[in-house]
Amino acid sequence: MKYNDIMPECFIDTTLVGSLLDANVSHKHSCNEVAREMEKGKYKDAFAVGIIDNDKRKLSYIEGFEKIGQTDNLTFLKHRNKHQYVIKVGKEHKAMETFIKANVEAIGMRMEDFGLPSDISKLIEQTKDSVSTLKDPRILKLCKTMRQSPEVAKLQNVLEYLATYKYNADIEAIKKMIRE
Repeated sequence: MKYNDIMPECFIDTTLVGSLLDANVSHKHSCNEVAREMEKGKYKDAFAVGIIDNDKRKLSYIEGFEKIGQTDNLTFLKHRNKHQYVIKVGKEHKAMETFIKANVEAIGMRMEDFGLPSDISKLIEQTKDSVSTLKDPRILKLCKTMRQSPEVAKLQNVLEYLATYKYNADIEAIKKMIRE
């Protein structure tokens, strides 16, 4: 299965989201590319979900979104007038890898259990801008194991719900998934 309307911004995000949905998703190379696709591109008047790092870049298009829920490491946003959603991953000004490490630790494991470094900068070196991240057996195992984390389970539930209901998604149902 392929979800072209679900767009993670980098390789590790794409690997995780694809693993959670058991599907291919539409990899983008930056948060700017995700926002551009939603604002002016193929999905400007269509359903779309962007998954971006909650890093230092502030995207003007995201100003048209309202927060519908938040966990320790996830912020869920919905466009005020469109069937578009953005999920910011990580704490503010932190990359996806901090989310991964936090959720691995939440299930009582360590990054080294997957043959990966626990040092964030070293982990980023291994996961950034590398097509091999999409097929790395260590990272694939990590992503599947992370489903055990309550926060990752929430992300998975919201993504599956949005992929299923798209234009008919109920915001209150999404808020409930995030709170539980």
